[in-house]
Amino acid sequence: MKLLTAKKRKIAIIFTGGLGDTLLFVPLLKELKKKQFNITCVFYARGKNDCLFDENLFDHKLYINNKAGLFFFALKNWKRFVNFYINHLGNGRAIYLAAAMSSSRVTRTAVRSQKNSRLCRNIAVEAGLSDAAQNLHLLYTVSNARINDIRSFYLMPPRQAIDVKQDAYIIQVSAGNNTTPFKNWPMENWISIVTKLCATFKNSSFIIVGDAFETGYANAFEKLNLPNCKVLIGKTSVTEVFGLVASAKGYIGLDSGIMHMAVALQKKTVTLFGASDEKLYGYAQLDNAHHLVITSSISCRPCAAWKNANTSRVADPMQCPDFACLTGISEATVYDSIVAHFNLH
Repeated sequence: MKLLTAKKRKIAIIFTGGLGDTLLFVPLLKELKKKQFNITCVFYARGKNDCLFDENLFDHKLYINNKAGLFFFALKNWKRFVNFYINHLGNGRAIYLAAAMSSSRVTRTAVRSQKNSRLCRNIAVEAGLSDAAQNLHLLYTVSNARINDIRSFYLMPPRQAIDVKQDAYIIQVSAGNNTTPFKNWPMENWISIVTKLCATFKNSSFIIVGDAFETGYANAFEKLNLPNCKVLIGKTSVTEVFGLVASAKGYIGLDSGIMHMAVALQKKTVTLFGASDEKLYGYAQLDNAHHLVITSSISCRPCAAWKNANTSRVADPMQCPDFACLTGISEATVYDSIVAHFNLH
């Protein structure tokens, strides 16, 4: 294959979602690198969503906080890129216009609820594709975009992983910055599970992590006074959490950015899914020996999904009166699954 000139190998990708959404671009980044493209990652979000610490995946990083910064970027990089990729989370005329100003072509995932933009080449949403495969569809046809190997998500561990003295397991007891109750298992259940794990497996350590929006949960776990339980809710940066996960044996928790980190770092996971659709990630389907998903059999889930949502009970998961998809998951099921999956003894 004839290699394109350097000028024609410059690609930009805009990241507008959370940590997990960023990591779901990894298969696309790897494919672009195989083709020797020069990649600029543009992080445009309210929160800090950069968790791409593997320098083999990109050439440049930019951080933009507002629309003014976005247009300044576009003017500074006028028609610099051969293509500008936008997935379903990058919605808005400002993003489309800045992309069109800075690139010869703009390719985006077109969601039905969003209007088609004449500024973009619109890629249709495919029902059978996982989120990462849908991102890969920005580059490839549907048949070539399918992901068949969990190693497509793997990243090199950070240069300085945080050392843990015992076999450590990362636990996250709240997801979505504590604003998505349809993802969160009752806190009293987590307290019971953590207490039992710490008391039964004293040669292991259990590290509870979370961001600053979840610090209200820290006191409940600190009061347990368990010597092999470390509570770091609200006390770590993204880089530090990445290092902790890299040194740990595995992840126990919810649909969150840290769960995606664990997958990227080749760690075993046990994840509880409530209203969210685990099939949009496809980790368990690709490698069920390492990635265990726990759900309830309730017929109305998953109702929280950007495509193929189950709206038989509620159109908006935030309007659910009881979050039965989570409360229906028993402590015994979760505890037994953790012990068996990680072969704790």
